[in-house]
Amino acid sequence: MRIDVALVPQEIEGKNLEHITAIVIDVLRASTCIANAIANDCDGVIPTVSVEEAMDISKAYARDDYLLCGERKNEKIDGFDLGNSPSEYGRDRVQGKKLIMTTTNGTRAIRTAKTAPDVIIGGFWNISACCELAATLNRDILIVCAGQNGRFAMEDTICAGGFAKKLSALTGAVIEETDGCRTARLLYETLHERLEEALSESAHGRNLIKGGFGEDVKVAARTDYVGVVPVFRDGHIMAIDASRNAKVHA
Repeated sequence: MRIDVALVPQEIEGKNLEHITAIVIDVLRASTCIANAIANDCDGVIPTVSVEEAMDISKAYARDDYLLCGERKNEKIDGFDLGNSPSEYGRDRVQGKKLIMTTTNGTRAIRTAKTAPDVIIGGFWNISACCELAATLNRDILIVCAGQNGRFAMEDTICAGGFAKKLSALTGAVIEETDGCRTARLLYETLHERLEEALSESAHGRNLIKGGFGEDVKVAARTDYVGVVPVFRDGHIMAIDASRNAKVHA
């Protein structure tokens, strides 16, 4: 099995992903929000690349059936129902609702990987469940870091390294690591015992803390908090495997 890590989504633009399992990671914060929403029984998530696209898609649904979700410059978009804080995606808010979401980095990265047959949305919250599913699909794996405004994001790369390490242990096969994969794994092995601190020290983490979203950074560092595996297919993110036991969600 070959495991590759794209440190920014631009690395995979135009690439043939037909025989690849893609895992998209946006730890701060879209992956964590999506995992919480799926665990709390939303009626799927539609990732969009712009506010305008999200608004257009919403016209196909009755107003009581959907929530507009997302952020720009870390803040909830004017007129939207939810921002990009995981705590907003509790069961009392999202259960039974279609979530139409646009974020600066995460939803764009998901859409960039859309040509892969399976696009798994992962973070620390659901790392083991995602790895278990990916390992059963018996394909080479591409882990896509959402990054931050087209640039390297330390928190996504640390998480990608955690995925690479767990996948290697699960498969028991000889793993071919690309340079990106090896770099991410070594970073994870260096920092995995202090994830919350590492996320807080990242550029994005510092910006969130400065903006009053420090709790989101702490929440995103939780490991194996839920057992859902959100998968993007045909324009929608749905749960593929919710069989693992999960804790009480935010």
